[in-house]
Parts: sequence; structure tokens; C-alpha cells
Amino acid sequence: MDNNNKISSFSYKSPSVTIFGGSGFLGRYIVNRLAKQGYLINVVTRSPSEAIFLKTSGNVGQIRFIKGSFNNLEQLSSLFEVSEIIINCVGILHEEKNQQYKKIHTDAPEKLAILAKKSGVKKFIHISSIGANINSESKYAKSKGLGEIKILAAFPKAIIIRPSIVFGAEDQFFNLFAQIACLSPFLPIVGRNTKFQPVYVDDIAKSVIKILNSDNCFSKNNKVIYELGGPEIFNFQSLMIKMLSVIYRKRLIINLPFWLAKIICPIIFILNKITFKKIPLLITDDSVIQLKYDNVASRDFLGFTDLSIKPKSMDLILPFYLKHYRPRGNFSDL
Repeated sequence: MDNNNKISSFSYKSPSVTIFGGSGFLGRYIVNRLAKQGYLINVVTRSPSEAIFLKTSGNVGQIRFIKGSFNNLEQLSSLFEVSEIIINCVGILHEEKNQQYKKIHTDAPEKLAILAKKSGVKKFIHISSIGANINSESKYAKSKGLGEIKILAAFPKAIIIRPSIVFGAEDQFFNLFAQIACLSPFLPIVGRNTKFQPVYVDDIAKSVIKILNSDNCFSKNNKVIYELGGPEIFNFQSLMIKMLSVIYRKRLIINLPFWLAKIICPIIFILNKITFKKIPLLITDDSVIQLKYDNVASRDFLGFTDLSIKPKSMDLILPFYLKHYRPRGNFSDL
């Protein structure tokens, strides 16, 4: 039995956790696991009303919402002083006018780490991503890598978690391509041979709990960095084949060469803007660069094995949330 599924009692003397990005895809799973462990949880969010659904994860009074954002961190300093643990899950896939990689992935996490250290926070966990590298051509990967360096400079004992591509009921990967497959006779992809190691979202949340419940974290090269990937490695095309098999649809998978994808990016961007995002931003100049490199966990860093966690395979999870994309929806198996 998974001990992390046991609901622990909480009191107002329970350890306090402040989480940024708690209502997001990964954050909600972490909040759910924290609540079951009996932590007092502060969720910092720009829109508390949109995070109300998290209340059902815990008991009355266990989860509270703090209105705030990376724009007013100094005003949250008193919150840091009463928090034993800070967790940062905030990240963006694409840049927009008010959300830039440098601000979200580098500058804000550095400020969090500085405030956490100054306030005597015991543990600081930051969610980064595999591929984070200050020398990368990708603005996304470079901002992630620089953010890690600045965090560790401000809070040397910070714990960095780098997942591969994350899947789960609310993901923006399999859901997006399944939607396209329902509407189009073909499926366009870029970098069909690029390898990924998809990791189930709740396995990452489980890892966070394991780390918090451990008095001493392992380290490699004097750093506590976990690269988390699932039990299987697939190239992009194989992932699409698996997804199509789950939703019972046959589609022609078209691999676009990188040079052609670069030409198409501005067109996709314009269509996304003029349709008010009804046409999703399927690909950008920066994501084309990212797709040139494999997204697989390295043995140079800690992983699930060090946490004694066996990650779930896609075959166990995908059918549960992709089945409504089948020709007859949830009734396709009847």
C-alpha cells in the first residue's frame, strides 16, 4: 500500500508549506499529496476564486489561498517567515506580453530563494525541467538553467526537480494531439526521432512528499538535483502512435523538417492571436530548437530509484483520460 495515500491528521501546529503555482497542472497534485500528509498549505495565486477546487483536497482550514504573484513578492515576506517549506511550481511553455521566460524562470525564482533564505525557511523545492542549460540555444532551456544557478547561489541546499514531459488528465501534450486527431486526417509533428521519457504527474508529486519526509537528501556532485523520467523512453513518432492506439483512430503522421517548421511558426503565431487562442500555439521558434534534443533523464543526477519510487507507465494511465477522444467516447468499449 502507498503510505502517501494515508490521510494524516493536521493541526495548527502542523508544518506550514507555501506553494507557488499550486493550482496548476502539477501543483494541484502536490497540494493533494501535502494535504493527505497533514501539512498546513498556503497556495499563492493571482486568482483565489479559480483555485477553490483545491479546498476538497484537505480538511476545513487546512488549505488557504493567498492573493499574490511574482510581481509583489516583497509584500509576501511575512508569509515566508511563517513557512517551513517553499515549493515553486510556476513555469510557462510559451512567452506572452506579460510573461517572459527570464522573469518567470530566472528572476522570480531567484527572489523566492533569497526571501526563503532570509526568512529561515528549512526546505526550498523548485520544479525545473530536463534540458535546463545556460548554454542552450533555447530561451526556455537557458532561462531554466540560469534560474537553477541563481537559486542555488541564494539557497545552496535548495532541491531541484527536473521532469521530462509530464502526462496526466490535465496535460497539454497528449490531450492536445488527441484533439487534433479528432479533427484532422493527419497529425503534424516536428522531430520524430527526438526521445522523451514521459513521467506521470502524480509520481512527481509523490517524489516531493518523499523528499519532504526525508531528513537527509542524497546528493550528487554536491547538488540535490533529481531528473525524473518514466519507465519507458519513446521517440516523438512512437508517442503519437501510442496515443492514436489508445483513442482508436488511424491518422497519417507527417514529420515536418526543422527548416519548414521554422517557416510555419510565424503563421501559427498569427493564427493564434487573431482567433483569440482558439487555434493553439502548436509550435514556436523556441520549441523547434528544443525538439532537436532528447528529453531523457541522465544518470548523472538523482532519480526515482534514489527515492524508492517505481514510476507508472503510460499504458496504466493514458486510457483513463484519453478514452473520451475515441469515436464513440467512453462507450467505445461497449
